[in-house]
Amino acid sequence: MFNNYEKNIEDRKSIIAILYQMAKSDNFVSNIELVYLNKVAKSIGLNPIDVEEVIDHPEDFPLTAPTDEGERMTILYYLLFMMRVDGVIESREEKLVHEAGFRLGFSENLIADLIRVMKTYLNKEIPPEVMLEQIRKYLN
Repeated sequence: MFNNYEKNIEDRKSIIAILYQMAKSDNFVSNIELVYLNKVAKSIGLNPIDVEEVIDHPEDFPLTAPTDEGERMTILYYLLFMMRVDGVIESREEKLVHEAGFRLGFSENLIADLIRVMKTYLNKEIPPEVMLEQIRKYLN
């Protein structure tokens, strides 16, 4: 995953920046949000120094949509799961997911459906099939 992004560390940092903006949208970044942020960073090949740089200046790393649809969907998933990781979904978080999801090229309806899934399964494990059902509705 992120074949093209692997070539550009700035693009990978932009993922962490948007996730950090999501985490701090309620003016407080919880420990569980930081754990999730660092887990994603590690999975996309960033180290703790990279994460600190992004946290210090998230505005320096604007999100650019990858051309690969799978990579864009993965970023949307990261956002959706960051939104719910602390057990509370606020309207500011939903708005950020809508804005970022739209910039990533996804329809408003798909984004809304995926947010509904996040709310339905808040503090519960989400069966993978439930997410896939939502996505299938919008496949060409």
